[in-house]
Amino acid sequence: MSTDAHIQHVNVNVDDLATAVAFYRDVLGLPLDPTPDQGFESQFFRINARQQIHMNVIADVRPFRGHFCLEVADFMGVFRRAKAAGAIDVAPWGRVRALPSGKLQMFVRDPHGNLIEIASASGAEIDPALFRDELVEPEPGIYRMAPGASVGRHEPGRPPRP
Repeated sequence: MSTDAHIQHVNVNVDDLATAVAFYRDVLGLPLDPTPDQGFESQFFRINARQQIHMNVIADVRPFRGHFCLEVADFMGVFRRAKAAGAIDVAPWGRVRALPSGKLQMFVRDPHGNLIEIASASGAEIDPALFRDELVEPEPGIYRMAPGASVGRHEPGRPPRP
């Protein structure tokens, strides 16, 4: 495989386009992108210069843990908007946490059941008060789950030393 391979888009199926557009635009902060007529309701979102989310109104089954990840510069802004929308989902992968690498991670569920991981970009400004929120692990770590288990747990771990 060529080293210049990249994911061009992720497809997300939803039940109601207006509700989904409001969530991805207003909560996640993604801009709308020109969308071709595909014969069914759809909307594209721009992630960056080379990547998109393609959203379609098509009935489908949503997985519990399967997800895609967006790395965002404004993690605190997305956290606040997602919390206000009741979209943070701690059931599949645990509470919001700082990983041992120093990046932050949370999982949100859109109004149609699609799971999205939100990761902080390197150098993102994080309010220390975040770690006092009930949805956030107070100590850095990872979510561990034994093979064959259906539930895991937070395992504290310190960031690596420079």
